[in-house]
Amino acid sequence: MLKKVVEVNMHLFNTEGLKNTDVFPKDTVPIFLDENFRVIEVPSYWAIALAQKRSRSIETLKQYTTVLARFLQWRDDKGIKATNWHLTDEDVINAYIGYLINNRDVKGRPSNKTIEDYIATLSYFFKWAGEKGYKHYWKMDLKKVTVQIKGSSAMVKTEKQVEKRIRIGNGSTMHVDREQDKFIHRENIPRIIELFDDVVYAFIVLFLWKTALRPKELFQLPYKGTGLNAGLKRYRDEELSDLKEILFRFESKGKDRDIKFPSDVWAIICRKWMPERVIRAAKYQERNDGKMPPNNALFLSENGTIVTPKMLRDNFNKIAKNPKCPEKKITPKMFRHAFATYFILDRLKQYELLGKAYVYNAVIDAELREWMGHENIETTYKYYVHLVNRYFHNGLLDVLDDPVNKEIFEAFGKK
Repeated sequence: MLKKVVEVNMHLFNTEGLKNTDVFPKDTVPIFLDENFRVIEVPSYWAIALAQKRSRSIETLKQYTTVLARFLQWRDDKGIKATNWHLTDEDVINAYIGYLINNRDVKGRPSNKTIEDYIATLSYFFKWAGEKGYKHYWKMDLKKVTVQIKGSSAMVKTEKQVEKRIRIGNGSTMHVDREQDKFIHRENIPRIIELFDDVVYAFIVLFLWKTALRPKELFQLPYKGTGLNAGLKRYRDEELSDLKEILFRFESKGKDRDIKFPSDVWAIICRKWMPERVIRAAKYQERNDGKMPPNNALFLSENGTIVTPKMLRDNFNKIAKNPKCPEKKITPKMFRHAFATYFILDRLKQYELLGKAYVYNAVIDAELREWMGHENIETTYKYYVHLVNRYFHNGLLDVLDDPVNKEIFEAFGKK
């Protein structure tokens, strides 16, 4: 099946619309059109406003509007219609910077300075739009943009540089070993699940592994959600086969953040954990003068107590001391680290980039940062790409497929 390519169509029409104004007349004004040749309102109004400025020549006008048109085309290529120009925030701008740097021509164009000019032009448009009452999500900081451009450029490594790093062991052996000690191998997760005395912690492991949530975020998961989280509830068995990803909004480091909660994980919760939670809720009721546990508390211990972060840490410490534990160390945070590592491993394999010279991929980076809740590219994508390639070249990581995840899910059938 042929895939339709949606394009931004920007045409210069000869018009007399400005000849009677009291500013320097221009007989051509750029008008932005969508794929159906309908006017894209705000960019077109901006072009008209530019054309009415005496200081803007026709060439400058073309230059400014072409920068915006290219940005909208990039957004279109990513599946976001040009008419949704306002769905732009700092992460989108950072991804666009990565795209420009990663797609330079053989002469290294566009240069960092040119990219800065591009983003400055975009900021001019978004500032104008905001002043005219059009809402968008980009809080502009051009100093941060300059830092971002320089940081992204530094991340683009040559094949020769990568090979040199590999020859010297991709860093010292101690460094790799140290990183390994902070890492949960996914093939060990079924064994770890089986070691917990209380099944609630096994389900928590599943959540940590499949969502990369921090413990404080994890404990915001409701038994029965409300508002935006209303999709987080107990579903009947016949509903679970058609269950889609569920929105989960939560507080993260003082800000609201959301993820699309995996439907397969919530299905296991509905089938395996919810019935057990009902039994434990009755024990909570006995301990609390007939009061039922709050709906915002998903996790209850065997005696009906609401599980706290301290209880979680204590149980993880207990597992870590168990001689049957397949890892040298185990903490809740390590599952977040493992999520990111395997996420990058699987994506690099998918894009045939595993073990190759570092290349920035805005799609992978944006997806990972959405899961991790990070804003800084170096905190997420660059670090984990280099880490995965070090592991891979030193034979410390295997490329494992879905059967491992299947085995993890099957472990709950034994509970």
